[in-house]
Amino acid sequence: MAYGHRQVRETRSRRAAIVALAATLVAGGSSRAVMDATTECLIGFSGVPDADKNGGTITCTDCDPACDDDGAGTANGSCLFNLQLCANRAEGACTGTALKRVKVKGKCQGTSSLGFSPSGEASSCGPMSGVLAKLKKRGTKPGKCKIVVMARSSAKPRKVDKDTLTLVCNPRPSGQACPTTSTTTTTIVSGTTTTTLMCPPPATGEVSQCAPIVVGQPIAGTYKLQGTTGEMRCTTNSAANRFAACASDTDCGGTTGACMPLPWVTADGQVMPFPTGVQTTFTVNGADAFPKCEHAACVPCGNPNAPCAGIPGCEVADNPNGCVPRGTQGCCDQPGFLVPTFFVNIIGGLCSRVDQIGCGTGVVNTSNPQTGDNNVDKKADTSDPGPDCVYGTADDPAVKPCTPAGAGADYNGKIVETIGNGSPDADGIHFRLVTPELSTTWTDGQSPPGTCANGSTFDDGELLVSQIVIKAVPTSAGASGSFVDMNGDGCALAGSGFAPGLAAGPVTVPGAPAGPARPQSYDGTTGAVTTAVSEVFSGPSSPIHDIGFVAITPNMPAAVVAPPVACCCSVTAGCPE
Repeated sequence: MAYGHRQVRETRSRRAAIVALAATLVAGGSSRAVMDATTECLIGFSGVPDADKNGGTITCTDCDPACDDDGAGTANGSCLFNLQLCANRAEGACTGTALKRVKVKGKCQGTSSLGFSPSGEASSCGPMSGVLAKLKKRGTKPGKCKIVVMARSSAKPRKVDKDTLTLVCNPRPSGQACPTTSTTTTTIVSGTTTTTLMCPPPATGEVSQCAPIVVGQPIAGTYKLQGTTGEMRCTTNSAANRFAACASDTDCGGTTGACMPLPWVTADGQVMPFPTGVQTTFTVNGADAFPKCEHAACVPCGNPNAPCAGIPGCEVADNPNGCVPRGTQGCCDQPGFLVPTFFVNIIGGLCSRVDQIGCGTGVVNTSNPQTGDNNVDKKADTSDPGPDCVYGTADDPAVKPCTPAGAGADYNGKIVETIGNGSPDADGIHFRLVTPELSTTWTDGQSPPGTCANGSTFDDGELLVSQIVIKAVPTSAGASGSFVDMNGDGCALAGSGFAPGLAAGPVTVPGAPAGPARPQSYDGTTGAVTTAVSEVFSGPSSPIHDIGFVAITPNMPAAVVAPPVACCCSVTAGCPE
């Protein structure tokens, strides 16, 4: 985001003057806290010029689209700054360390939403929040407010980093129209073709372009989203503040183990830390036209009927291990979606893995301001609609009892997916990708008790606990799901559902600025956080039958993959989805 006039950030000498104050933070007052160049990276601002990431002054004029993010075309008496706090961004003499919850103070509206709990020593960021600086004297005088943030280490000797950012909003001169364009341009060279991008859109009559997925690169190409760690969030089974930022289980209504660092996944109330090594490689074959900027994406697979290297126990003749049909028909030999094996802490400890079984599709929306609507809602009914996937037709089978041993004891049912909630997504680059997956959970004979060794496979003779086909739709815009009675037989769910006391839902994971889901920043400094909410009919062998799951995964900013991977995908709708 470009800004208007910028003042020089506060000097090092001023920062040194508050070292004495930082000493009071040391437990027991027995030693002095460290606050110097070795702690400068512990906390900082994102969504600001580099010169101001450790504090300074940012000045904006009401309704200037280069710095006022409220999208108003007329002066409205305030300036909105989209900001974020990031911890442990190692640089120079400063390295990351485990931190306590970041403290945020200030009178700017929206300041309190910036606070978060950093994840260990790794680089992590809190939620993006719109912070408002209001004009004074009925909009005739500049308005100013300060944000003071402080991070301190968990271990001794205490390390402290404190930054102050001042936001100044100037009134638009009387009679002066609001600007409609920014003069900042980025030139992209691709072969012999040079394209100039301009954001926000240029004035009427000029040629407009979509924002790039990676700054300085053409939109068409192959990219990779790499999972990473994120802030602490209350899980699905929290007694209060579900999916909100948290520092401890107390913030989640006192539910034990409910405040967990992202990424995590929940199903039927079970909470599982998700591996951070999740990767999604996708190809955009061509750019969509402005102003929609919704570029079709494809997740490569290779041969979808190749032997499943991760589940050789399903390849045994006559299928004695009880694999679902998809598990005996093959998996992708060049998958674009990769998930490391992970440990499931139930029934004494299990291994779980995810294998891609078909090419994936989706979109990347780079419009600026954002015009896309990528919220995903999934509603499910456990009742079998028959092969045509339509209730009330001649092929509907006899109604089964609404019990785990009845309607819950098969893979049949219906899931209806709706894209969009009628409102444009938050500004930024949005990803919505769906990849057919086979999830396998088993008792692993090779892993030490209480673990799931990296790269573990389901082998012949091991106990298969569950195996289900999933078509999750991770999206950076927010997602929701529920079990509902679509055919009027009184049975929507026969199983454990989403969580105790919330079996049928609805469950909603909000997008920015309120929720954990968020887009990638246009400048590529902040990655997207995607979420998937869906229902699964897990079949007769599963002890949990019909379940709902929620997954929230932070990602690093998209990176270009070279050379590009060819990918073209056409997916035929099936049943239940």
